[in-house]
Amino acid sequence: MPGVPGRGGRPLEWLEEEDLFRTAFPGDGEEMRRAARGEDPRDPTRERRWEAALELARRTLSTPVPRPDPFRSAADVFERYRYRLADSPVEMFFAVLLDVKHRPLREERVSVGVLDGSLIHPREVFAAAVRERAAAVILLHNHPSGDPAPSAEDREVTRRLRSAGGILGIPVLDHVIAGDGAFFSFREEGGW
Repeated sequence: MPGVPGRGGRPLEWLEEEDLFRTAFPGDGEEMRRAARGEDPRDPTRERRWEAALELARRTLSTPVPRPDPFRSAADVFERYRYRLADSPVEMFFAVLLDVKHRPLREERVSVGVLDGSLIHPREVFAAAVRERAAAVILLHNHPSGDPAPSAEDREVTRRLRSAGGILGIPVLDHVIAGDGAFFSFREEGGW
Protein backbone atom coordinates (compact mmCIF):
# COMPACT_ATOMS: atom_id res chain seq x y z
CA MET A 1 0.00 0.00 0.00
CA PRO A 2 1.71 3.25 -1.10
CA GLY A 3 0.08 5.54 1.48
CA VAL A 4 0.83 4.83 5.10
CA PRO A 5 -1.48 6.31 7.70
CA GLY A 6 0.29 8.00 10.53
CA ARG A 7 0.71 11.15 12.50
CA GLY A 8 -0.21 13.98 10.15
CA GLY A 9 -0.79 11.54 7.30
CA ARG A 10 -3.93 11.02 5.25
CA PRO A 11 -4.90 7.34 5.36
CA LEU A 12 -6.58 7.22 1.93
CA GLU A 13 -4.30 9.61 0.03
CA TRP A 14 -3.04 6.80 -2.19
CA LEU A 15 -6.54 6.25 -3.68
CA GLU A 16 -7.42 7.79 -7.02
CA GLU A 17 -10.45 10.09 -6.99
CA GLU A 18 -12.78 7.51 -8.55
CA ASP A 19 -11.77 4.86 -6.02
CA LEU A 20 -12.11 7.33 -3.16
CA PHE A 21 -15.69 8.16 -4.15
CA ARG A 22 -16.48 4.43 -4.53
CA THR A 23 -15.09 3.83 -1.03
CA ALA A 24 -16.92 6.78 0.55
CA PHE A 25 -20.21 6.17 -1.25
CA PRO A 26 -20.58 2.41 -1.91
CA GLY A 27 -22.93 1.74 -4.82
CA ASP A 28 -23.26 5.44 -5.59
CA GLY A 29 -19.65 6.57 -6.04
CA GLU A 30 -19.71 7.74 -9.65
CA GLU A 31 -23.02 9.57 -9.25
CA MET A 32 -21.75 11.30 -6.09
CA ARG A 33 -18.54 12.24 -7.90
CA ARG A 34 -20.60 13.91 -10.65
CA ALA A 35 -22.79 15.64 -8.02
CA ALA A 36 -19.68 16.96 -6.25
CA ARG A 37 -18.43 18.42 -9.53
CA GLY A 38 -21.83 19.93 -10.29
CA GLU A 39 -22.11 17.78 -13.43
CA ASP A 40 -25.31 15.98 -12.45
CA PRO A 41 -28.67 17.51 -13.18
CA ARG A 42 -30.15 18.79 -9.95
CA ASP A 43 -30.56 15.83 -7.60
CA PRO A 44 -31.46 17.22 -4.18
CA THR A 45 -30.82 13.93 -2.37
CA ARG A 46 -27.26 13.58 -3.65
CA GLU A 47 -26.59 17.29 -3.09
CA ARG A 48 -27.64 16.92 0.57
CA ARG A 49 -25.47 13.80 0.96
CA TRP A 50 -22.52 15.65 -0.55
CA GLU A 51 -23.04 18.68 1.72
CA ALA A 52 -23.33 16.36 4.74
CA ALA A 53 -20.03 14.68 3.78
CA LEU A 54 -18.34 18.08 3.47
CA GLU A 55 -19.71 19.21 6.83
CA LEU A 56 -18.45 16.02 8.51
CA ALA A 57 -15.03 16.62 6.98
CA ARG A 58 -15.00 20.26 8.15
CA ARG A 59 -15.93 19.28 11.70
CA THR A 60 -13.42 16.45 11.81
CA LEU A 61 -10.60 18.64 10.53
CA SER A 62 -11.42 21.44 12.97
CA THR A 63 -11.42 19.16 16.03
CA PRO A 64 -8.17 19.41 17.99
CA VAL A 65 -6.11 16.24 18.07
CA PRO A 66 -6.01 14.92 21.64
CA ARG A 67 -2.47 14.59 22.95
CA PRO A 68 -1.33 12.35 25.77
CA ASP A 69 -0.17 13.83 29.04
CA PRO A 70 3.52 14.70 29.20
CA PHE A 71 5.96 12.50 31.08
CA ARG A 72 7.02 14.29 34.27
CA SER A 73 8.98 11.50 35.93
CA ALA A 74 10.29 7.98 35.53
CA ALA A 75 7.29 6.80 37.55
CA ASP A 76 5.01 8.16 34.78
CA VAL A 77 6.97 6.16 32.19
CA PHE A 78 6.89 3.02 34.33
CA GLU A 79 3.14 3.28 34.96
CA ARG A 80 2.40 3.71 31.28
CA TYR A 81 4.51 0.72 30.15
CA ARG A 82 4.80 -1.66 33.11
CA TYR A 83 2.05 -4.07 32.11
CA ARG A 84 3.16 -4.14 28.52
CA LEU A 85 6.64 -5.27 29.55
CA ALA A 86 5.75 -7.34 32.61
CA ASP A 87 5.37 -10.77 31.04
CA SER A 88 8.01 -10.57 28.36
CA PRO A 89 10.49 -13.46 28.63
CA VAL A 90 13.14 -11.44 26.76
CA GLU A 91 14.47 -7.91 26.93
CA MET A 92 12.47 -5.37 24.94
CA PHE A 93 14.03 -1.95 24.29
CA PHE A 94 11.93 1.08 23.32
CA ALA A 95 12.67 4.66 22.41
CA VAL A 96 9.72 6.88 23.36
CA LEU A 97 9.77 9.90 21.06
CA LEU A 98 8.66 13.15 22.66
CA ASP A 99 7.53 16.56 21.48
CA VAL A 100 8.82 19.81 22.95
CA LYS A 101 6.46 19.51 25.93
CA HIS A 102 7.61 15.93 26.62
CA ARG A 103 4.37 14.41 25.40
CA PRO A 104 4.83 11.10 23.60
CA LEU A 105 4.62 11.34 19.83
CA ARG A 106 5.06 7.61 19.39
CA GLU A 107 7.21 4.75 20.53
CA GLU A 108 9.75 2.83 18.54
CA ARG A 109 10.58 -0.75 19.42
CA VAL A 110 14.32 -0.72 18.87
CA SER A 111 15.24 -4.23 19.89
CA VAL A 112 13.85 -7.48 21.16
CA GLY A 113 16.66 -9.38 22.79
CA VAL A 114 17.48 -12.77 24.04
CA LEU A 115 16.91 -14.02 27.56
CA ASP A 116 19.70 -11.99 29.16
CA GLY A 117 20.46 -9.06 26.86
CA SER A 118 19.78 -7.19 23.64
CA LEU A 119 21.74 -5.39 20.98
CA ILE A 120 21.24 -1.62 20.82
CA HIS A 121 22.81 0.71 18.30
CA PRO A 122 22.32 4.51 18.19
CA ARG A 123 21.27 4.36 14.54
CA GLU A 124 18.18 2.27 15.44
CA VAL A 125 17.31 4.46 18.39
CA PHE A 126 17.58 7.80 16.61
CA ALA A 127 16.43 6.95 13.06
CA ALA A 128 12.77 7.27 14.02
CA ALA A 129 13.47 10.27 16.27
CA VAL A 130 15.03 12.16 13.35
CA ARG A 131 12.27 11.08 10.95
CA GLU A 132 9.52 12.17 13.40
CA ARG A 133 11.36 15.37 14.35
CA ALA A 134 11.25 14.40 18.01
CA ALA A 135 12.47 17.01 20.47
CA ALA A 136 13.72 14.39 22.94
CA VAL A 137 13.59 10.67 23.72
CA ILE A 138 13.16 8.49 26.77
CA LEU A 139 14.77 5.08 26.65
CA LEU A 140 12.92 2.17 28.21
CA HIS A 141 13.60 -1.52 28.56
CA ASN A 142 12.71 -4.41 30.82
CA HIS A 143 14.72 -6.95 32.73
CA PRO A 144 13.02 -10.34 32.41
CA SER A 145 14.67 -11.38 35.69
CA GLY A 146 12.43 -8.86 37.46
CA ASP A 147 15.39 -7.01 39.01
CA PRO A 148 15.56 -3.48 37.56
CA ALA A 149 19.15 -2.85 38.73
CA PRO A 150 21.26 -1.75 35.74
CA SER A 151 24.03 -3.94 34.41
CA ALA A 152 27.40 -2.65 33.26
CA GLU A 153 26.13 -3.06 29.67
CA ASP A 154 23.04 -0.95 30.51
CA ARG A 155 25.28 1.81 31.82
CA GLU A 156 27.51 1.70 28.72
CA VAL A 157 24.54 1.71 26.31
CA THR A 158 23.03 4.66 28.18
CA ARG A 159 26.30 6.60 28.00
CA ARG A 160 26.64 5.93 24.24
CA LEU A 161 23.03 6.85 23.48
CA ARG A 162 23.19 10.04 25.53
CA SER A 163 26.32 11.02 23.65
CA ALA A 164 24.72 10.28 20.25
CA GLY A 165 21.59 12.22 21.24
CA GLY A 166 23.74 15.19 22.24
CA ILE A 167 25.43 15.18 18.84
CA LEU A 168 22.07 15.01 17.04
CA GLY A 169 20.41 17.62 19.24
CA ILE A 170 17.83 15.11 20.47
CA PRO A 171 18.50 14.74 24.18
CA VAL A 172 17.91 11.51 26.05
CA LEU A 173 15.83 12.61 29.05
CA ASP A 174 16.02 9.31 30.93
CA HIS A 175 16.61 5.60 30.63
CA VAL A 176 14.08 3.61 32.63
CA ILE A 177 14.51 -0.09 33.37
CA ALA A 178 11.30 -1.91 34.29
CA GLY A 179 11.32 -4.90 36.63
CA ASP A 180 8.63 -6.73 38.59
CA GLY A 181 6.67 -3.93 40.23
CA ALA A 182 9.74 -1.69 40.41
CA PHE A 183 11.89 0.42 38.12
CA PHE A 184 15.29 2.05 37.90
CA SER A 185 15.75 5.55 36.49
CA PHE A 186 19.23 6.60 35.43
CA ARG A 187 18.23 10.25 35.72
CA GLU A 188 16.71 9.98 39.19
CA GLU A 189 19.38 7.69 40.62
CA GLY A 190 22.19 10.16 40.04
CA GLY A 191 25.20 10.11 37.79
CA TRP A 192 23.20 11.57 34.93
